[in-house]
Amino acid sequence: MRAGALLLLLFCLVVVTQGAEILQNPEFDGCDVDGKPTSWTGSLASLLFSTYTFLFTNIPPGDKCFDYLYSNPGLNTVSQTITIPTTGNYDFSALVACFVNNPLVTCGYTLTIDGQDIPLTGATNVPGADPSIFLPVTALGITLPAGTYDLVITSVYVAEDSTSVYIASASLMPAGGGSGDPHMVGFQGQVFDYIGEAGQVINLVTDPELQVNALLNLQKVGVNSFMPGPVMMEMAFVTRGHTVVINAGGYQKEETAFVTVDGVSLPVGQSFLDGILSVTFTAVNTNSQLLGLTGNDHIVAQADVKLEGLYEFRVFMTENGKDHLHHTKWVTNFPRRFLDFNASLVDLDRRPHGVLGRTAA
Repeated sequence: MRAGALLLLLFCLVVVTQGAEILQNPEFDGCDVDGKPTSWTGSLASLLFSTYTFLFTNIPPGDKCFDYLYSNPGLNTVSQTITIPTTGNYDFSALVACFVNNPLVTCGYTLTIDGQDIPLTGATNVPGADPSIFLPVTALGITLPAGTYDLVITSVYVAEDSTSVYIASASLMPAGGGSGDPHMVGFQGQVFDYIGEAGQVINLVTDPELQVNALLNLQKVGVNSFMPGPVMMEMAFVTRGHTVVINAGGYQKEETAFVTVDGVSLPVGQSFLDGILSVTFTAVNTNSQLLGLTGNDHIVAQADVKLEGLYEFRVFMTENGKDHLHHTKWVTNFPRRFLDFNASLVDLDRRPHGVLGRTAA
């Protein structure tokens, strides 16, 4: 397979079904009913933006209400019980603001799910201001088993009489991505199948800063026979300055998965960093279900491709065909190799094109 083929652009047919927001009342509505956001526990009040415009320098478009946490120093929480329908990887995001008339005072936020701390990006040292500004906090690629859990958002700030903490929205959605032949999940949780043919190229994302394409091909099971349903065998990430190619490997046992940056092989266990682009190639050797993926496949490695502040991709290299218990002895003549991936839109205001990209709108 030639990496240059990934620069081609072909049309596709997709069948889309509705995505699923995990949180109830993600916009904290309720301000026009009884003053409390429905489905949330611990809130002081849900207030109308139109009444309190003077508190903020920015108001999220289309958002009617915001959540007002306690103006007391220490720990203040808002929570709800969530149900995860299927084991998978999920993205959390929230818009938060810290109102204080002392610019040296900052606020912080934490997230726990089922009592486990989930690291948040952008959640420490949220600057205080009067008027305040809503800023995003995120946690991407959270692996959650199916089940029912308590989700708790906690605000932390120092003693300051005029300090108030606000949340405009919170969301927990399935992470975008693709798996199998291929089944896709959009950036807003949309579920759809890409119906393609072997040898076709999918344009997943087209953005001024990034283009992502994937090459489809068939898994070989005999000298002249293949499994039906093309899978992703190769992915290319083209930025303004670099080209990253991730290859699942070939039909021969010795043709293992690999990653290249600008045509130069990236060894397993190594990283590439230039500006906002980072690429890391890591050996994994574990079952796909332990990584929040569907199926019962063996993942030999993963590659993380990140454009800081814009996109994060994690590509999984699948290799089936060895003994199921130890994965040391081949039990098939031809390895069944393909790629799965998770994708997170870090900049929620971006509106890329492409099969995956257009789901951000």
